[in-house]
Amino acid sequence: MPDYPITIEGLYIAPKHRVFGRGQEDLSGVDLLSQDSVKVIADAGIEGDRFCRLRPSYNGHVTFFSREVWDEVSRLLELPISMGPELARRNVIVSGVDLKALYGVEFLLQGIRFFGSGHCAPCPAMNRAIGPGATKALRGRGGLRAQVKSNGFLRVGHCELVTERVFDSRKAGEQPLSPKLP
Repeated sequence: MPDYPITIEGLYIAPKHRVFGRGQEDLSGVDLLSQDSVKVIADAGIEGDRFCRLRPSYNGHVTFFSREVWDEVSRLLELPISMGPELARRNVIVSGVDLKALYGVEFLLQGIRFFGSGHCAPCPAMNRAIGPGATKALRGRGGLRAQVKSNGFLRVGHCELVTERVFDSRKAGEQPLSPKLP
């Protein structure tokens, strides 16, 4: 199976806050906890995160987001450099991987098996969290939802992603809207 050098740039959990874009929740990111390492539990998610143990078949035990996509969105929306990709409210910020290539396939990251269950669509709250136009800018490239299939620890840093799916890591930031999202 091919392996790809990638970087886990950030790991985030939100222990209590639940944002679904319906109300006037605090979207400043103050509820997000940056971690150097997280414990990942099969069929459950990231220990300490609000969605951990929601249900074994949940398609979003862990969410991934591309740093390259964030950089493009930041450029398009002319965001200040002080704003970071954690505002997209995803658990794992990565660079060097085309996340769309992982839809519907298993992959291995730092010894942990994941199944890429599909697109992680941005909610309307992104316009409040990031700025006007953010939801539209993230449409079709909001990240990857994944199910956890084995236990382990994810750590910030360089690592290898192993999958049977072939992709061009140089196109990680492009991720145009596909005609049909899974």
